Amino acid sequence: MRHVNRLKECTRTFSYENNYFMSTVVLMHADLNLAHHLRDVIAAQPGFEVTGVANNFATLREVCNPGMPDLLIVDLMLAPTHIKSLLQGLRGQGSFGPPLILALAVSVDDARLMDALRHGADGYYAHARPTASLMTAIEQLLNGESTMSPQIARQVKAHFDDLAWTESDIVGESQSSLHLTETDRLLLQWTADGYLVNEVARGLRLTPEAVGVRIRHIYRKLQFDLRAGALSLAA
Repeated sequence: MRHVNRLKECTRTFSYENNYFMSTVVLMHADLNLAHHLRDVIAAQPGFEVTGVANNFATLREVCNPGMPDLLIVDLMLAPTHIKSLLQGLRGQGSFGPPLILALAVSVDDARLMDALRHGADGYYAHARPTASLMTAIEQLLNGESTMSPQIARQVKAHFDDLAWTESDIVGESQSSLHLTETDRLLLQWTADGYLVNEVARGLRLTPEAVGVRIRHIYRKLQFDLRAGALSLAA
């Protein structure tokens, strides 16, 4: 894991001239041509700087040598063993610090997407071709929010349903990091049923932003029991 251990530092560039933070981004992508296109899309937005592009660990070490970025975008078309090694290195010790990890998938039906979320990804962007909504996903992630499609919600809900906790399990629901709250369960159920974020927010009497934050917390709970789970990043 030496190649991952050197990726533990974080950095954030502050522009004193313009008085705003530059969010730094690194892309790890199997297709360098597409990665360069993504770089241009992201770098064209005010407040974002793409500090490097890589398609293997050796290059990733080089671009991250000055310090880890605020956001690491990881293409799930990379070799599954590379993705697993990277996620375990960054999140294997229960750390949820920088960088934030955005999993890039072609479709929410890709089985590797759920595996990436279980292994530590903070969120995802699923689309055959990058669009303006990629920046929306990035900005939400940097604001502490995550998104969840009905397909992912059904998988996450099934995961927690299968845990089949009893009254005597560990401590009360409110004190166990593995348990969902009633609000969490309603959020998952309504999202799985196809309700939009605004509709879920109204039902829970929350803002859409607060729903996004709760989704991030649900992903955290999904990741806390990784060692007990049977899922893996299969080839």
